[in-house]
Amino acid sequence: MSAVLENDKFQILYIEDNSANLSLVETALQHRENVELLKAKTAELGLELAREYQPGLILLDINLPGMDGYEALEHLKASSLTEDIPVIALSAHSMSADVERAREAGAQDYLVKPYSIAEFFMLIDRWTNVTH
Repeated sequence: MSAVLENDKFQILYIEDNSANLSLVETALQHRENVELLKAKTAELGLELAREYQPGLILLDINLPGMDGYEALEHLKASSLTEDIPVIALSAHSMSADVERAREAGAQDYLVKPYSIAEFFMLIDRWTNVTH
């Protein structure tokens, strides 16, 4: 499968354990008719969905229970099915060392929580090339 489905929707996978954060992104992306959001509350489920659907973009919370986002990034980058999918890491940790660690693990971008919807869409637009 590919990131763009037969119905011309761009798939974004959001791996996030916090229901409020999931709802926020889901609500924000409802305004993008050409985007389909896949959701996973654990890194393990997120990795399964990433391999199965090969979305065009992954939003990855760093502070996940069990397997954290850094370990999930390592798995994503180690698999030929998911190594080329851009990943935006999301975290409340804003120190430059946190950002650098995520980038070293394979994240293409980093968004600090809480973030504005404008910041969110700027990054989504940068990595999806989806018109709105």
